[in-house]
Amino acid sequence: MGRIGHLIHRRRLPVVLTIYLPSFAVVFDPPTRSRARVIGRLVWPVLLAVAVILAIVVSAAGDDTRAEFEYLDELQAQSVELAKAGDAFRDVVSRLQRIERTEFVTVIDGISRDIAAGFEFVEQDPPSEQFVAVQSLYRQALLAWDVGVSGYEASVLLAADEPENLVVVDAMAESLAELRAGDGIYVDLVTEVNRDELPQPPSPMVDVMLLPADASLVGLSVSYVDSARSPNSGLALRPGLAVSQIVADPEWQVDPSDQAVIPATESVVFSVVITNAGNVVSAEDNLVLTLTGGPEPVRIQVELDPLEPDQQTTVIMEPVPVEPGGVYEVVAALAISENDSNFEDNSITVVFMVNAQ
Repeated sequence: MGRIGHLIHRRRLPVVLTIYLPSFAVVFDPPTRSRARVIGRLVWPVLLAVAVILAIVVSAAGDDTRAEFEYLDELQAQSVELAKAGDAFRDVVSRLQRIERTEFVTVIDGISRDIAAGFEFVEQDPPSEQFVAVQSLYRQALLAWDVGVSGYEASVLLAADEPENLVVVDAMAESLAELRAGDGIYVDLVTEVNRDELPQPPSPMVDVMLLPADASLVGLSVSYVDSARSPNSGLALRPGLAVSQIVADPEWQVDPSDQAVIPATESVVFSVVITNAGNVVSAEDNLVLTLTGGPEPVRIQVELDPLEPDQQTTVIMEPVPVEPGGVYEVVAALAISENDSNFEDNSITVVFMVNAQ
């Protein structure tokens, strides 16, 4: 091979291919390796930048979608709890003629807590502008339910506590109107959630209805007020402190003749159990223990703190002197200064003997 051929073989000169057509010619000039490298250095950074931007966009979109589904999931969970609250509310209302005040208040407090959880939820920003209407409707429903439930509770208790009050019927009707309004707004909320433009929750939204019955509000109000005032209802205020038990140390025993007997001793410590058998918090009161049978009567008075309904407390009195062989009478009595539902349980009397040996 000649020198020129040798040089061509070493350098691999570019190949130019010319195609002749009737009216023009097309020239193909493949890029050299150096030109390809230059192009690669320019193109790859651009491609990487595009890929990063796409990843950011996709990630942001994924985060938004995730936040929307979490929002719907929480909304649905709260709706389930509110639906249960509505069932509990209707059960309580159906038993107004015989329900106890403490149970009624406990159920209402539970419903109020469910509504309060909803208020905490709507205080947060919605995941996107698409959910602004949902957020607003839910807030309006909660506001109406909150006013309605609290108004219903106040009306029922007022009706029970003031049998001659006539204004309570109007107050009851207003609270029922708020409950009905809240139920209607919730229906609009479900319609908004089911729009095709919004992501759909994992399962359909449950129905929520807090209005106890679908009837004339005036008729319902009169019926509920009358039920709250039923003689069998436990809704009316009922103070009820009671002396439940009195025990002695040394412990007394009952002999075959039903006589309480304490082992030989020179002093006795009495403990008195006090119970609030009513349905309201008791007022401050006094417990008086009186012991007779000795040379002189002994009287001990102790102040009692207020007790919650069904709460008990044990009052340990200071030691009182006795003599072996003596017969004594001990009386533990409440100095009731207010109305009480049952004055017969305000005291206990025990006659006992102290053994001579």
